[in-house]
Amino acid sequence: MQRERRRDPYPWTWEIPVAVALATLFVIVIGIQLGRSVANLLAGAGWTWPDANAGAFPSPIGTAFWTSLPGVLGGHADAGLPTPTPDGLAGRGLVWASLALTEAALLTATIWVGVWAYQRWGPGRMRGMATAAEAEKLLGVTRLRKVAGIVRPDLYGKHTTATTAPVQRAAGDLTEQPGPQLGHGLSPWLLDGRRTKEER
Repeated sequence: MQRERRRDPYPWTWEIPVAVALATLFVIVIGIQLGRSVANLLAGAGWTWPDANAGAFPSPIGTAFWTSLPGVLGGHADAGLPTPTPDGLAGRGLVWASLALTEAALLTATIWVGVWAYQRWGPGRMRGMATAAEAEKLLGVTRLRKVAGIVRPDLYGKHTTATTAPVQRAAGDLTEQPGPQLGHGLSPWLLDGRRTKEER
């Protein structure tokens, strides 16, 4: 049944691929600015970020964030930074190396999160399966200890005492054995001392 549910096709529409493409593109753009900032930090110029007050709409991701992308890709560590720029900015080689490492790390993390989300909520997810926390809540040791008096009333019931110990018998000892014994049934004509209905 689970195999059939995993094979059900999902109606892919244009919204999902466009959302994935836009999210990936945004991660790449953020990675460019992060890579430049890391390069400047390693060069000793401190943490740098594009001028938030540049453009008509000041924000952390303002006009300078977008217009400085070609300059940063060209290896210019000062592109889009607020004036005056700090001293000791990174060189082209350090900017490019930092861009490559930052982009690789961000894309790896994005792919990992995407695969995890697809397995968790996508059409191929396991349906009807309990999480580890739910299984522990219902079937774990904590629950078993809580209902021990119901599961094993002979050991953990209300009337058992700490001094009660299991009876130890030697092999072949049949004394004081409760219930029917081997070779004896529950019928009245097989049990000694039991009267039939007519004899009562």
